[in-house]
Amino acid sequence: MNNCKDILNDSKISLLKNLEKYGVNLENMIDCGMELCISNGDKYNIRKKLEKIILNKLNDPNVLILLICALKLEEEGIKGNLPFDYNEDPNYIYADEVIGMAIANEISGTKGIFNFKWYDAKKPGIIGILDKKGYIFLDDAIAGFIAGCMSKVFE
Repeated sequence: MNNCKDILNDSKISLLKNLEKYGVNLENMIDCGMELCISNGDKYNIRKKLEKIILNKLNDPNVLILLICALKLEEEGIKGNLPFDYNEDPNYIYADEVIGMAIANEISGTKGIFNFKWYDAKKPGIIGILDKKGYIFLDDAIAGFIAGCMSKVFE
């Protein structure tokens, strides 16, 4: 059992290092989540709760796998190894949206999916930065991750 925890932790560390290459880190994910927070509650405590949830959900192997898939697809797209013109982000490709919704759903179910649509449409913070840089898989994966985690904050 310890070996599984070690593998999970190694995967989480690797994912976070790889996300850093695209400018994604814990702090800007929290900032992004808070940008669309409409609660009148104590923002400091909401922020701390979001941070705790983000760190906890990075221990979910299914969430990790989906985020790793988005990273790998991004890498393959950059190399030109996907069956479409990655630089054009064609409308008929919706796998990026499916990954974002799957992450949100894994974290918080239907609420996460609805929240994903909100974050995907508004593109706050790091999500908008990823989108403007043309990272078609990562912007949706991170939107799904943040949306799912924000949905958990208010459960």
